[in-house]
Amino acid sequence: MTQTASKRVRAGTVITLMGAILAYLIGSGFATGQEALQYFASFGAPGAAGALVISFCLYSYVTAVVLRDGRNLRLKSGNAIFEYYCGKYIGKFFGVFAPLFFFCLFAVMLSGAGAALNEHLGWNSQVGILAMAVGVLLTVMMGLDGLVGIVSKLGPVIVVLCLVVGIIGIARSPQGITASADTLPTIDVLQAAPNWAVSGFNYPGLGILMLVPFLASLSTRVRNDREAVTAGLAGAMTFVAAVAVVAFGLLANIGDVYDKQIPMLWIANQIFSGAGSIFSVVLFAGIYTTAVPLLWTAINRIETNDRSNRAKLFALIATVAAVLLAQVPFAELVNVLYPVAGYLALVLVGCIVIRQIRNIRARKRGTDVYAVAFERLPEEKAATAPQDVQDVQAG
Repeated sequence: MTQTASKRVRAGTVITLMGAILAYLIGSGFATGQEALQYFASFGAPGAAGALVISFCLYSYVTAVVLRDGRNLRLKSGNAIFEYYCGKYIGKFFGVFAPLFFFCLFAVMLSGAGAALNEHLGWNSQVGILAMAVGVLLTVMMGLDGLVGIVSKLGPVIVVLCLVVGIIGIARSPQGITASADTLPTIDVLQAAPNWAVSGFNYPGLGILMLVPFLASLSTRVRNDREAVTAGLAGAMTFVAAVAVVAFGLLANIGDVYDKQIPMLWIANQIFSGAGSIFSVVLFAGIYTTAVPLLWTAINRIETNDRSNRAKLFALIATVAAVLLAQVPFAELVNVLYPVAGYLALVLVGCIVIRQIRNIRARKRGTDVYAVAFERLPEEKAATAPQDVQDVQAG
């Protein structure tokens, strides 16, 4: 049996893209445990399970479809994917709104970095803000390849450490999951949505809005549709699985963590006295891996050549502006931006679904659904890793 390299799924590419997706989705909300607490654990075990299934379906669908479509479209700017899915007017709205929103989220990440170091180490918040700003700026100036190379390696490490804390949370009080049904009605847990179903739909919203243009840019690294879909599914499955473990780890200890600003830190401190300090570093790294692609995606909207001096100048200007915006308290920024993004992203998901239905009908008529009038990159050359050099393998 023979198999051409162009049809193969390269494990290295899948792992790299999976790591980049994880790194992008892991921000302060995930690392602190607040997302898992408010969107999932607060609804009890059945509600958390239902919301996680909905989130998994949405993330899996979007990551796989956008990576596949992005590969075939070869868009010069990932932000153009909005117009492909949503049409001229809604697409242009997202094309303008999303980069501005990403810039604001970048400021949120800087503010969160300042708050993290201030709360756990007692440092002036400006130290955290400036340290994060400089680190992100230098990384973005390296371009997409350098960015992916760094964050794709950090993402899985952060997930593993959060998984360890989540598993320990479950192991130290497994009966707490069952007991949570009696505990939850007696405590006041902050919930992100009115019920678990809405929570399941709203939770992926912010991540999807952030991911879509980033995935469209990442898709130039994949060689075929199977590779794109596999990488997208791997990233979605791993992330939601990590969220599930964290959510049930918090649920097992819900009576102790429901009122904590950083519930994961409380569980970490139960392991040994120094675990809390280690986890503070994990939290800071989680903010970094989200902040880097946010700034890069915002700059890519106005300058597609991410290695140019113009792109670096815009990155510097945007970073300075974000540092100024980060002076607004972290909680206030999150409260204003996150809910808006969640619901707008559902509109985007609806547009993606409608576009896929139209594409299916168009293919039946023999129409090339990717023959669109956008500024596009040249036809890709089959870039293969050393282990994929052979064009034909005996099976």
